[in-house]
Amino acid sequence: MTRSRLLTLTMLWLAVAFASTLTEAASKRIHVTALVVQQAFIGDPAMPQIGDRLITSVELFDDHQTQVGTGGGVCTVVTIPPLDPREECLLTAAFAEGQISFGGLAPLAEVGAVARFGIMGGTDDFRKARGDAILVISAPDVIDVTLDLDLPVWP
Repeated sequence: MTRSRLLTLTMLWLAVAFASTLTEAASKRIHVTALVVQQAFIGDPAMPQIGDRLITSVELFDDHQTQVGTGGGVCTVVTIPPLDPREECLLTAAFAEGQISFGGLAPLAEVGAVARFGIMGGTDDFRKARGDAILVISAPDVIDVTLDLDLPVWP
């Protein structure tokens, strides 16, 4: 009887240990610089109104200035003064390994603005990605992008 209990406990422990690895995630950080190649603001940029849109297309470069992807996004103005002006954005970065989609609320796009978005998923290697995206507008046509991804170990 003791031997069967020991075997049962061992099997139970192995099952729990294996099941816990199914939900583990690997972390990956992607850092790129986005250079704006096309952009349009629907509305008056000097006096944004609710519903105005900023549509942007970018090329993505790694730290060695090698192009590694493209991206695009749409941000819609959702609050104006007297509230803090904010946009709601949906953005996508496309790499050879797949696409990563992220979005959320952000301050209006201007040099020095910092936006933190949630990663909602993607395609191919990034199809189950979650995590954070941090964008910093460092110059009128330059955005520093850091994607902190949580990727499941098991597809």
